[in-house]
Amino acid sequence: MKAIHNLGKEARHDIIEIMLENRSRKALADELGLTPTAVIKFSRGMTHPSDDTILKIMEIANGKERQKILKIMLNELVSSLIEIINEYPDIKDEKLDELRKILDELENREVMKSITSIM
Repeated sequence: MKAIHNLGKEARHDIIEIMLENRSRKALADELGLTPTAVIKFSRGMTHPSDDTILKIMEIANGKERQKILKIMLNELVSSLIEIINEYPDIKDEKLDELRKILDELENREVMKSITSIM
């Protein structure tokens, strides 16, 4: 998954911290098939979890954890897009237009949800 591959070191650390909120380092290591030492190194920022480890985390995360992790992933993507657009403000690309359409569609869905919840 490209979104995972593009995660920075800080985001990967934050994901580990989310997973350690409700389990011990040993329990997380067992769930991930890693040594407790590896998880300790992740939590101290000495090393960072691989793409495969993050994918495994997504598999074992509960609903709340998954939502927090997805928020981190989206923040990384949005930050990257903002950086590109700020660096190259005159960029014109069909993918940006496609992204605008997707965002408009998501916004429309949210509006419809709030309208139907009022009714």
